Amino acid sequence: MRPHAKIPAFPARIPFVKTIPAPSTHPDLPLWRAVLEHPLFLGLLLLAPIVFLLPPLPIDETRYLAVAWEMRQTGEFLVPHLNGATYAHKPPLLFWLINAGWLLTGVHAWTGRAMTLLCSGLSLILLYRLTLRLTASVAAARVSMWILLGAVYFAAFANAIMFDVPLTTCVLLAMHGICDLAEGRARRGIVVTGVAIGLGILVKGPVMLLDIAFVALGAPWWSDQLAGRRARYFGAFALAILLGAAIALGWAIPAALHGGTDYARAIFLNQTLDRIEAVQGASTHARPLWWYLAIFPLMLLPWPLVIRGSWSKLRALADQPALRMALVWVVPTFVAFSLVGGKQPHYLLPVIPGVALALAFALDRGALRVRVGLLALVLVAIGLAMALLPRFSAARPALAYVGDISPWWGIAVIALGMGLLAGMRRLAQPMWPALAMVMLALLVKLAVIEGTGERYDIEAIASRIRDAQERGQPIAHLGWHHGVYEFAGRLTSPLTALNSEEEFKAWAQQHPDGLLVSFYRRYRFRAQPVYSQRFRGGEVSIWTARDALASGIDPSIAHQKESSEDASDE
Repeated sequence: MRPHAKIPAFPARIPFVKTIPAPSTHPDLPLWRAVLEHPLFLGLLLLAPIVFLLPPLPIDETRYLAVAWEMRQTGEFLVPHLNGATYAHKPPLLFWLINAGWLLTGVHAWTGRAMTLLCSGLSLILLYRLTLRLTASVAAARVSMWILLGAVYFAAFANAIMFDVPLTTCVLLAMHGICDLAEGRARRGIVVTGVAIGLGILVKGPVMLLDIAFVALGAPWWSDQLAGRRARYFGAFALAILLGAAIALGWAIPAALHGGTDYARAIFLNQTLDRIEAVQGASTHARPLWWYLAIFPLMLLPWPLVIRGSWSKLRALADQPALRMALVWVVPTFVAFSLVGGKQPHYLLPVIPGVALALAFALDRGALRVRVGLLALVLVAIGLAMALLPRFSAARPALAYVGDISPWWGIAVIALGMGLLAGMRRLAQPMWPALAMVMLALLVKLAVIEGTGERYDIEAIASRIRDAQERGQPIAHLGWHHGVYEFAGRLTSPLTALNSEEEFKAWAQQHPDGLLVSFYRRYRFRAQPVYSQRFRGGEVSIWTARDALASGIDPSIAHQKESSEDASDE
């Protein structure tokens, strides 16, 4: 990216670009090369293999597939269920999308990944259009796609079955609607913003409003088109919120009536209040106030390593709508999420496009530049760590599950870093660090598949559970199982969960010929299991109820609590 000698004046008003140059074209390249070098094409090309190769990861992806599977199995699409009980932790839109995909592909785990990858592609397109709309620069719009695609957290989760991926798509769609409202296109703005809000709530709940609120409320600061009509703008935005609420309530009210009092209380109150409770230790995933300050720069890699710039040039851009919108999108939203007691990295995924918008605009105006040397060295260090990990883990039981990863994957990452280092002058463009991070995400996931993939594949034990159910043999699980086996085994009946030692003893006495399953460390029997397989950092096993009752729980491990790897991401 060549810096400009002079920052051109920003037009007072940029109308919505109705005819946008096709993203796959480039004025200086033949069409075939422009397509091959386009971020959307290359991104999908590198992210698609994981869709088909990586099994659904416990605990979260297996759980979400289980809820979608139970919808299909029971025909109950209004109220989600997990293991026969109502599932109030998430709204139903992602489960509906997976089921819609199954109508086309048949029932496969990869369909869920394909649906979220499709949402990621839509997010890239929406960001392209938003950046073009705010900057009138095709180059900046293209760079914004590279920056979003290359952010390691986006690259890692773009093909994961997670709610924050489609939520990001809804947030970007809402940003277009807010721009419509700011430009005076009230009807279209109300419809686009309202539909986006409604869909976002159906994806992950009212947090959708927090993701867009500051951009909408701060429009008089970042937009220069609201003079004399602020009241009309805020009135239109209020109507958009009402439309979004109507769309969400179109599901929530019938679902609450159908699901019962406890389910209604959960979807209207508990899930939101549990997350916004700011008292440390009183909310789900409670973490300290400063936690996002430490984790967010890592989510944005490689850009904190490769972006260099001039503060004076950045200050000269401070009055430009594109940069102001990005700042009001990122900064107050970041602060708000930091004040919330419950924190998870993926809660900030919808904020990353705002960072991409700001960086792309500043790069296009010459206030920032790209240098890949430090990134190359970091990649070499990561590759060395991956190559040495099997040897390092040999003497550490807690890391035994990574001992089977081939050092050749680390060597491949080293080669990636050396390639960047060798061509760091030629490759000082956003495309190359972005591709490097997508390739890093691909290589790490392929290493997991090759080395430890069997620890995440529970089809074998899930099929044994299904066989026991089909032949009528009682079978239960010690501890809550998060629906891990339900989709993999295509179970048609709930798997009973025994949540205490007393429940286990009572059940085993009633069903001496039954089977007991457990992957919890605090539930390991001294008896020899009839089946056992490696599962993540430990094992999952099946015992006969008679043997388990006779031997009892191994007292050497009975005191251990549920590990963090078994914790729910609800």
